[in-house]
Amino acid sequence: MERFTLAQAAAWTKGEAKGEAVLSAVTTDSRQIPENALFLPLRGERFDAHDFIGKAVGGGAAAVVSHRANEDYPVPALYVENTAQALLDLAGGYRALCGGKVIGVTGSVGKTTTKELLYAVAAQKFRAQKTEGNLNNEIGLPLTLLRMTRETEVMVAEMGMNHFGEISRMTAAARPDLAVITNIGTSHIEYLGSREGICRAKLEILEGLREGGTAVLCGDEPLLWDKRDTLGCRVVTYGLENPACDLTAHLHNDGTFDIVNNSLQADTLSVGAGFTAKLSIPGAHNVLNALAAAAVGLLLGETPAQIAAGLASYQASGMRQNIYEQNGYEIYADCYNASPDAMEATLAVLGTMSPGGRRFAVLGSMLELGAYAEEGHRRAGRAAAQYADALYAYGPDAAAMVAGARAGGMEHAWAFDDQAALAAALQQDAKKGDALLFKGSRGMRMERALALFLGEDVEE
Repeated sequence: MERFTLAQAAAWTKGEAKGEAVLSAVTTDSRQIPENALFLPLRGERFDAHDFIGKAVGGGAAAVVSHRANEDYPVPALYVENTAQALLDLAGGYRALCGGKVIGVTGSVGKTTTKELLYAVAAQKFRAQKTEGNLNNEIGLPLTLLRMTRETEVMVAEMGMNHFGEISRMTAAARPDLAVITNIGTSHIEYLGSREGICRAKLEILEGLREGGTAVLCGDEPLLWDKRDTLGCRVVTYGLENPACDLTAHLHNDGTFDIVNNSLQADTLSVGAGFTAKLSIPGAHNVLNALAAAAVGLLLGETPAQIAAGLASYQASGMRQNIYEQNGYEIYADCYNASPDAMEATLAVLGTMSPGGRRFAVLGSMLELGAYAEEGHRRAGRAAAQYADALYAYGPDAAAMVAGARAGGMEHAWAFDDQAALAAALQQDAKKGDALLFKGSRGMRMERALALFLGEDVEE
């Protein structure tokens, strides 16, 4: 992190500084105090980290931020109205200090994979950084920006949300040069009311777009396509189904795809030209994510060879999109999160697996769907009937998934409220050579169901 002063922090946050300090770290954790650190306490639902300011000072904090105007501290202090907003404001000021470009990315489905692909492409030419893990909220985003240095040429910053206004506050700090919206699905519809509401919430990312910035939108999504001429900024579109998009792709049976420049003005790929690329992860939905990364790469001045190399270098990790063989089964583990759109996309991939065996969809409930929960789970069940031979559904909405599957013509569909029972039944039914997809919302912990099925030890 670059050095900054408490006076600069006061200017960025519109706070009042008492004392002076030169700082080179920001932390919100009183247990981890780096050298020359500014401790910024946040107030949560169950605790207020202001109560740990003394511990942070004792641990070596060089200065502190506080919204307790009546308290004095033995180190320099920055007094603000709200420390959560101060964290965003601090990160915004620091982002401007560092310079470099910020690529903001949001969307209902695929934003994390797109973020990783964007980083993989950008890193072929630039000194690049990215959002680590799931630090894509109003705490994680500013902490991500605070990892920048003057050496950072490109920061790929993911922005997630549950409610209106969250992306608005994040983009005000990030000030992206390019803003990518992957799609408009049904995630968090419980709080946003409709897909139109979700679209409005995602489009908040453009509020912070820097002057001359560009929106990179999925043109296969009608809600985005129809708004492209009303956004007040340059818009670049990409898509698989909409041939009018600036960037499209043609898929081949060997897993490669041709990226075609229909109308994007780019120095390294003329209009009408194209190039071939390949991913290590399956599915047309991931080709769509790759198109977003390719569009950004072209806008950044990267060559087709650099873009193709970046796309090829990406490897799935953690609980996302891992396909592997174990105990004679072909396992597709995608247990990090789920929505109806993501369920359909991963089930389509399952449908291409294990041509000599059966295909099992082991699906956990999808959360935060609100009034759309019943239809969303029936929709997932119908997709399971289309692409799988059997459905094992788990969670509070398992019955709706099973109903959708049976309505779609699937006979082998069962609901479970216990993962151990599900795993035991699956062990009896699945045979070596079969393919099994495990997917569900993070709260369903479908990786535990997978471990139980494989006979591995699990934590209760």
